[in-house]
Amino acid sequence: MNASHGIAGLRWVVFQLLEACNLRCRMCYEWGETGTYKKLPDLNVLDIEILCSVVEQCREARPYYEFFGGEPLLYPHLERAIRCIRERGSDVGIPTNGILLEEQAEMLVSAQPTTLWVSLDGPRELNDHQRGKGSFERVQRGLEAVRRQREKSGTAQPRLGILTTVTASNHTSLEELFFQSLKLEELDCVGIVFQNFSTLEEHEAYARELRVEFGIPSAPCARGYVRDPALFASMDFTALARQVERIAKACSDRGIAFYVHPKTIDAESYRHYFAARRREIADFKSRCAFPWIYLEVAASGETTPCHTFYDLSVGHAGRQSIEEIWRGDALQRLRARLRRGLMPNCAACCRYYNNTTSITEAWSR
Repeated sequence: MNASHGIAGLRWVVFQLLEACNLRCRMCYEWGETGTYKKLPDLNVLDIEILCSVVEQCREARPYYEFFGGEPLLYPHLERAIRCIRERGSDVGIPTNGILLEEQAEMLVSAQPTTLWVSLDGPRELNDHQRGKGSFERVQRGLEAVRRQREKSGTAQPRLGILTTVTASNHTSLEELFFQSLKLEELDCVGIVFQNFSTLEEHEAYARELRVEFGIPSAPCARGYVRDPALFASMDFTALARQVERIAKACSDRGIAFYVHPKTIDAESYRHYFAARRREIADFKSRCAFPWIYLEVAASGETTPCHTFYDLSVGHAGRQSIEEIWRGDALQRLRARLRRGLMPNCAACCRYYNNTTSITEAWSR
């Protein structure tokens, strides 16, 4: 069988390069206030040979690739990983906290990832409160270093994007970030995502389902998402929607790619989101297409079709081929479960708000 036929439908592959991170962002479900990675006895680093093998197996399918962490720029084989993908004709995006951007600018422009998504959550004081002292300044220096190196090399890549996570702390300062702290015209793309979280009740229901239906005793990765919706109750959702609308228009006027998750800009929908009233959110869906189009390889080599929910593995990329995983019993069983509807914490996942393909189209593959 042609390899691309064996993995028909696979459009997006994410590699968690490593679990370590050099920041402790407050809202992070890995290393933040509720982060579960702080309890890990040892931290995994993805075997570069596994990564390159997966890319080679997917060569004809040419999915979009993305790196994840921890912090991807800490990965010791980063340049080789980028070149492995680019030499096979695929795009790769890298989200980064930007702390190491300045010192790696020359390598990144040379290796040519498609896009660098750099995290900034507000003007200096707010960003540093949320992500760590001095992080705003280091990100600014890193962005400038990449711009200079691109100009020197005569290339437009990697594109530079700012990715902002909206929390209770920074939600009234988005305009200040994009219209005062940054020069919007210097960016290629802008992304605004809302803090992902699940309620304790959603998590417990999910963990119970993993035990009963899949024989998995616990769900520590998912536990890092748990937040009390009361933390968000005092947010000004009208102000939030107004700011997102203004930023979206400014990007459109300047030809800057823009996305926001959830997609619909609406104050009441935002209120429902942060109150965990999932079915009231304008972008609520009763199904998710990602298990039919997406695969994530954790730093351990375990695989899942769900972003960061590594408690439920459907195979190991170092011991099985991607075709075996993609067509295997474990993933088919999970897909069968998801045909019946969402699992209890699906709406806590940022991928849930992507709209890359219709459910019907995904299921037909």
